[in-house]
Order: sequence, then C-alpha cells, then structure tokens
Amino acid sequence: MEIQKRCKYCGRSFIAHKMTTLYCSPSCNNKDYKRNIRQKQIAEFMEEEKKIVPPIDNLGSKAFLTPTEGAQLLGISRATFYRYMRDGIIKAVQLRGKTIVRRKDIEKLFDNPASYQTHSDKKQKKREYYTIRQISEKFKVTKKAILHRCEKYNIKKVYQGRNCFFDRSQVDVHFAELIAEFDLRDYYTIQQLEEKYEMSHNAVLSFVQRNKIPRITQGRNVYYSRAHIDTLKGERESVDPNYYTYAEIMEKYHFSKDQVSYYIHNYEIDSHKQGRFTVVNRKEFDRIIKERMQTNSLVKEQERKAKQPKISTIPEGYITVAQIAEKYGVTPKHVQAKTREAKTPKITIKHFNYYNEAAIEQLFNKDPEKFEVPEDYITAQEIARRYKVTVHHVHGRTREAKVPKITVKNINFYELKTVEALFSKNLPKVQPKENEAEEWITGEQVEDMMGISISARRTFVSRHKIPSKKEYGITYYLRSAIEETNNAMAKYGDMYFIVEQICEKFKMSRDKVYGMLRYSDVRKVHEGKYALFLKEDVIRIIHERQSS
Repeated sequence: MEIQKRCKYCGRSFIAHKMTTLYCSPSCNNKDYKRNIRQKQIAEFMEEEKKIVPPIDNLGSKAFLTPTEGAQLLGISRATFYRYMRDGIIKAVQLRGKTIVRRKDIEKLFDNPASYQTHSDKKQKKREYYTIRQISEKFKVTKKAILHRCEKYNIKKVYQGRNCFFDRSQVDVHFAELIAEFDLRDYYTIQQLEEKYEMSHNAVLSFVQRNKIPRITQGRNVYYSRAHIDTLKGERESVDPNYYTYAEIMEKYHFSKDQVSYYIHNYEIDSHKQGRFTVVNRKEFDRIIKERMQTNSLVKEQERKAKQPKISTIPEGYITVAQIAEKYGVTPKHVQAKTREAKTPKITIKHFNYYNEAAIEQLFNKDPEKFEVPEDYITAQEIARRYKVTVHHVHGRTREAKVPKITVKNINFYELKTVEALFSKNLPKVQPKENEAEEWITGEQVEDMMGISISARRTFVSRHKIPSKKEYGITYYLRSAIEETNNAMAKYGDMYFIVEQICEKFKMSRDKVYGMLRYSDVRKVHEGKYALFLKEDVIRIIHERQSS
C-alpha cells in the first residue's frame, strides 16, 4: 500500500507504506525526538524557577527586604549583597535570627551616583602607571631599552589583559637621567670623533669603552663627554680650577672618601667625570659645608665636648687594648668587638682608648669564681695562658679534636687530661736552666746570627735537633744549643766530618754511613753530643770501596 503523506518534522511530501508512518526518514525521526526532549527539559526548568524565585512584582509593596530579596531586586548574588552590607554601602539591621534592609536605602544609592569608571581606570587613578609607548615617547628610548632598564632597577609592573603598565613614580626616578638637559656643544657624537681624530668606528667604540667616557643616550643617538675626551687627548687641562677633586676635598676638610660621596649625593652637588677624576663644584660644596658648620647640632656637639674634662694623663686602673689582649690571650680585634658589644665605659686620650681594669676583668673572666669550677677541667683562657696560644686557636683545636667539655653559665670547661695530651707539643722539649729565659730566639734572629737563609735555617735546626718551642704562633729556638753546635763545627770543621756532612757530600744514606763507620777503622772524637770522624780516614775508605 502506498500513501502520500507530509513529514511531521521537515514538512516534505513522501510515499508512506503504513498509516502510522509520520517521518520521511530516520534522520527526521531522530531530530524530532531530540527536539521534544529539549522542549520538555526547558519546560521543567521554567517550572522549577517559578517555584524557587518569587515574582519580582511581589517585592513592589514591601518597604523592608531580606538580603535574598534585596539581591533579587538588584539582580546580584546573595554573597555580593552581604559584602555590600559589610562594607557599609547598604545599611542593614541585624535582629535576632534575621537581617533586614530598607528598600528606600537601596533606592537612595542611585540619587547621586559617582561617575562610572572601569576597573583599569580605578587602578590607574589609585596609582599612576605608564605604558611602554608612553615611556618610549617621553624618554625617547626603544622598547628593548625600556624592558632592560625596568628589569635592572626592578620597576613594578601591572598586567591588565594584554597590556603592561609600569609604576610611574619608579620610572620617573630611574629614567630621569635619559632626558637630562644638556648642551650639545659639550658632547661629541661618534661621527664627530671619527672626523676630528681620524679614527675608525671600531676604534672610537674601543676608546670610549676602555676609558669609561661618560655618555648620554637620546633614542638611538649616543653623545660622549667632550671634556673627558679632550683631557685624554691632551687638548685640555686635567683639572678645572672651578672644581674640586676628591683628593683636594679630603685634604682640605679631613674627610674620608665615603663622607665626600655622602655630601655629593645627598645634597645633589654638581659633579662629573673629567678624565680619570671626579670633579665637584667648588662653590656649591663650600656653601653646603659652611651651612652644615652653622647648624645647632654642631653647636651642641661642641658644647658637649667642651663640658667633658680634658684628660692628658692616663688614670690609675685603666689599660689599653693591647694590654687587655696580652693579659687574656686574645687578639686586639677580639677585645674591640667584645667591649663594643658589652658597651664597656672607656676614655680616649690622644686617639687611644683606655678601659677600666675591673670592668674588663669582670667581662673577660665571666665570673668563674662565683660558681663551683668542675674538677680536672680548665677554661679556654687558662689553656691559652698555659700554652701561650690565642683563645681563638684553643677553640679551633679543641673543636677539631672533639675534646670533652661541659658548659656552666655559658662558660666552656675542657677536660684537663685531653688538653694536656693535645697541647703538649707546644711545650719546649728541653727546659731552659735558671736565668735562661732570654736564651730563646726567633727564626729571624737565628738567620741574622748565622748569616744564612730561611731554608738553610730550617735545615740546620732539623739536622742538629735544636730545641724549640712555639708561643702565640711564633717559633723560638734555644740559643745555647745553636752556639754549641756552631762552636763544635768551628773547632773541628777543617779536619773532621759529622754524619750529616758525609751523607750530603758523598750522596749516601744515613744507614749506609753508619754501617761503613761501624766496621771500618776511622779515627773520631766526641764533642758534647756530636761524634766527628777524621776526613782523611773517611775519604780513604770511600775510595777503597769504590775501587773494589
């Protein structure tokens, strides 16, 4: 059976074979099915919305609203409405369990509103910014130079979408030198330098870079200081009489270099490079110093110094930094740091500081007498005095050797047995006799006495086992042992050898020399602790051994 029908979805005519056929194709059937489902979902959503949100018309007669109704009236979310109430934009009253607002207060917001501003306009108004184009136009620099300079000086930037803004105040500070007013007659261009001094382009660049010629950059143009170049080329005097150099200021006013720089930068005194000198405007600098000298602070300082008693003699009970360092076995630098930290009272006489001996003793001893000192333990200061080393050296050695210690009231006490074993080599191997304290001499004195070099002195004291000791890092040698060795060598040096001389002269080891002398008939003499062998017999035996 063939029946002509019209498609329910697309409306086209088609031949149907059944009475129930409604669509011309499966595609139209599927599309109509999806359309029906979509319309059904939209209808259900609209029904739900009508149930949840009351009609706006219901709010028209209400004088007081809840936050939910107020948000609905303004068309904003409840969270935003609550934020407005918190910031005080919309007035609200909090009752027990309920918050209400007055509709009239909401309507008053629109009576005298402020002019509309975008978010970026508000940000620009709060803190002004430059765009890259504005910086380029104002300071006549390229985009690359702008980005490099902003990165160098860490200038704050803000992103708004695709645009980048830079803090106007920081840009003005760090880019100001690029638009400084200057007279072109005081500067050279690269082309002018090439023509005047017959230099190539590369030679000009090398010259200004090597001599650090001051320059000003305006866009793509670079200008170099005429005064500096003419000075280096010999066409100008090295120093302008209207300007000071740093050395002249330091000599005239007795300032340090840092003080001169402080005045120049803080008072913005005119200064520039002239050759290898930095010159400062003479009139401006003298004016600033004169004004500073007349300030009340200077007068008060002068009055305070005038009231202080003038002391020319050292009071009793005061000692210098050097005496403190020697007494407690520390360095002068450590004394200065410790007294500065403890704010120890002092007096100054002719640029030297003197400290009260009682205050220093209390500071450095740390009052070990006020508590019970552990048995068989010793402090670092006592170790330093006993072994004649610095306290700093004691701390380093004990820390490296992990010497057992205990701490009482911030004072370290080290185990005495371990300390003696660790520092025993600092004591001299041979103790001097009575009244022999001055018989220890330094290495330099040994070299002067014997007329030998440093290497020869080291070889001499090692070969002859000269007794030595070490105090505060300086090695001392026993004078009597050195003189005894020299006397023995002087008395028998022409006719006799000592073992070390045989080893050195005939290139033999010490064991071979002793073996040869033990089993050979060599005449010898004893002088103190030295055994000397007759040269004639030693040479004869060595020749016999070589010929056999």
